[in-house]
Parts: sequence; structure tokens; C-alpha cells
Amino acid sequence: MSVTPFSSRRTLVPTSFKSDIPPRSVKRSRNLDICAKLTTIQEGRKDVIGLSLNKPITIGRNPDRCSYVVADTSVSGVHCTIFAVRSQHGGVIVSCQDISKNGIFLNAQRIKKTSVILMDNDLLKLPDSITFMCTHVWKDSVPVDRFSVVDPPPQALRRSTHKHIGRYTVSGQCLGSGSFATVHLAFSSHRRCQVACKSITIKSKKDSEKELDQVMKETRILMGLNHPNINRIYDSEEDPDSKYFHIFLQLCTGGDLFTYINSYGERYERMEEQEVKYIMYQLLLGLKYLHSQHISHRDLKPENILLYAPGPYPRIQIADFGLARPKAWQETFNVCGTVSYLPPEGVLALDQKHLGYVGMPSDCWSAGIILYIMLSGSHPFDYDAPCDSRASRILHSVGSEYHSEESELLANCFRSEAQLKERIIDGQVEFHPSIWHDLHEAKTLILLLLIHDPLKRAKVADALKSLWITKDLNMLENAYRARITASISPAEKL
Repeated sequence: MSVTPFSSRRTLVPTSFKSDIPPRSVKRSRNLDICAKLTTIQEGRKDVIGLSLNKPITIGRNPDRCSYVVADTSVSGVHCTIFAVRSQHGGVIVSCQDISKNGIFLNAQRIKKTSVILMDNDLLKLPDSITFMCTHVWKDSVPVDRFSVVDPPPQALRRSTHKHIGRYTVSGQCLGSGSFATVHLAFSSHRRCQVACKSITIKSKKDSEKELDQVMKETRILMGLNHPNINRIYDSEEDPDSKYFHIFLQLCTGGDLFTYINSYGERYERMEEQEVKYIMYQLLLGLKYLHSQHISHRDLKPENILLYAPGPYPRIQIADFGLARPKAWQETFNVCGTVSYLPPEGVLALDQKHLGYVGMPSDCWSAGIILYIMLSGSHPFDYDAPCDSRASRILHSVGSEYHSEESELLANCFRSEAQLKERIIDGQVEFHPSIWHDLHEAKTLILLLLIHDPLKRAKVADALKSLWITKDLNMLENAYRARITASISPAEKL
């Protein structure tokens, strides 16, 4: 069981970048928070565009709408937008959103009407026009794992390193890493887009057949899901020459909701109610679809909600279905997920093995916690957890040896978890007047989703009928159609 304290956040020390060559047609900025740069590759002149966090750059032919102007007729008025957002792992995600007629080329691969991640030293070309090289100034701090699906080993990986798996080309660029899986950036030639390749390692030969059968069973169920707010599984491949099972997922380039909420805390006091409502509306629609398929997620939290692309009022996708359960109406005695987001019945079942809980009401409780966090910037129960990321890593290392200093960290972590469990079981939620005085309808919805008794707790349909949602339903529906339906790329339609 993992404890993920919401209060822990990673901080970055910006690396300043100074260019002696001013970018062409780019407004000059004295900011020293440049996290990446785009350098033109052309004879006779080199332009450098500095990219800062949450300050996108538009490239195109229209000088009134673009921050970098390219006069070539093959270039659209607004051809593409370059973003930089914080990564869940402490670095940055640099991405390019193509909105042109002719598309773009990323490392000679044709991309159209979708968003792609730009890694360090990637080449971005506008058709029949200019080429940029992307350089990351802030380097990603993705932890190097014990294994990689691509040879040579991770410390020797170069941009050209890749491996062909089925119809996909998997690069050596690691997007994330865990105890039993890594996520690599991959390219789908038949969809003409980037995808995420999640490679799961089978622990031992003795258990491999049983594990593989279980993973394949869950994957087949999830491959049948198709909803704008569910991170889609495109394909799966078993690698006969290795110990890996590969799942190919829809790529999201905007980071995760946890990091997005924290970035608001750095720039503003907290998220605006209307944006929270738009995100929550999508989350409820995704859950409604998921529950209609009799599937519960069972690990719903901001870290597992991805932003399809950067920018305000984002399209969100529920992701990471490793703990999802079909036949979700049935009671289970196998408690899983993150303690901070477990309902009271789940917490009680942790220590009392004869007790069980049901996945669907658990998802609704988690949604209530997420709504509280988005509006207030804090967790209703896990508000003073001292357990830091280092202690979490130790806690997850079952059977590892650690020193007395680490023992103290773990002791604090366990004490925090015990307090957290008590608060969840008690169920008393505090609403500080300074934040909640004008959020009455939202507070009512949260209390309905955080009802102690799962039989009385609000279901997804009840939440969608709440006054907080229905009073702005026309606005939400129109925004959903305009922003989300329009953002569905050709690759998603395949």
C-alpha cells in the first residue's frame, strides 16, 4: 500500500540561458527562466527562440498571431504552438501542437493534427521551410531504472537508438519508470503519431505465465474502451525474445493533473472555479462511461489523470488502469490504490481482512477528494503528511536494508499513515471559510461524494445532476463539443 502525500512537491532551480542572437520576430523577454530553446538550422543565419514554462510560442506566417514569423507560403497562418510544462518527474515536457494544413516533420516522420513531445536534440521541420533543433536546458530527471526494453543500456542511450516491436518503433527515450514497468516514447507508423509504450516486466519464470495471462486479460478489457476522457490502449505485444509485455497507449503531452494543480500554486493562489468545473465535468463523464462498462478504476488520483495537451481548460484523460477491476459491482477483499484516496470502507478493509469494498463507490469518493484538492489546493485528510519522496521510495522497497536515518523517515511515514486512516474513517471534512465561503454548491457536491456509507454515497449520475454542474450545463456541453470533440486527432479515429 502506497502513501502519496499531496503536500510533497518537487522544485526546480531554473537554468538561465542567454543568447547573443535575438530570435527573429520574437518579442524580447528579460526572463531568465528559459527551460528549452529552438535553434534554426539554415545557412547564413542562426535564430534562437527561448521557451519558458507555461509561456507558449506560436510559429506561423501571420505576424499578428504568431510570436515567430515564417514568411514561406507553405507555412500556415498559425502553423504550430510550442509548449513547456513541468513533468511529473521533475523536469520539463516540451511539446509541439500541429494546427496546420500541411503538418510538420519530427525527425523526418510526418505528423499532422496532433501533439508531439520534443526531446533533447529532436529536429522539427515545417514542410518546404525551416528546421529547428530542440535543446532542453532543464534536463529531465526521470529515474534510471534497472532495465530498459531498448539496447544499449539507459546510460548509453542516444536519440537514434530504437527497437521495432510489432508495428511500432520504440525509442530509447524513457518517459517514466517504476518497479515493474518503464514507459518509453514510441512512434506508430500506421497512425502517424507518437504513442507511449508501457513495458511490463514479468518477475519470474515460475509466475510468468500466470502474470502474463492476467495482464493480457486486463489489457483486452481496456482495449475495448473508447472515450475522449479515457486514456486509450491502442495495442499490445508480447516480446518472445525478452521478459516484457508491451502496451501501446495514447500519448498525452500536457503532464498530469497533480503537477498542473501545483503549478497553479506557484503562479496564483488556486485554480479558478470555472476551470475546476470544466475538468470535473470531464472526469465525471469519463467515470460514467467506465462504470457503464462495469469497470472501476480503483486508483483514481490527480497523478493518474493526464492532460491531453498543455494549456488552460485542458482536456483530461483518466489513465493508469493497472488496478482496474471488471465486474465492478462485486465486492472485493483485495484492497488496492493509494491510502489518501481510499474511502472509509477501503481503509477499514486494509486492517480487517474479512471486510470488503466495492470499486464504483470508491471511485466516487476519490472524485470527491480530487474536487476538494482542485478548489482548495490541499487534501481534506492528508494535510500535514511528513512523508517525503525519499521515504516513499524506501517504503516501497520491500525487503531492502536501510540505515537509522531512513528508519526515522519510515517511522514518521507510518505515523502519518495511521493519522490519515483515522481521519478518513472519522469522515469529518473541514471547509475553511476563507476558501469555501462562496463555493456552496461545490461544497454540497463534495459532501455527497464523501458520504461515509457507500450505499448512500452519490453516484456519478447524481454528481452530474448536482446544482454545481447543472447551473452551467449549457456552457459545459458547448465547451466540451468545441474544445474536446474538435481536438480528437485522426490517429484517435483509427
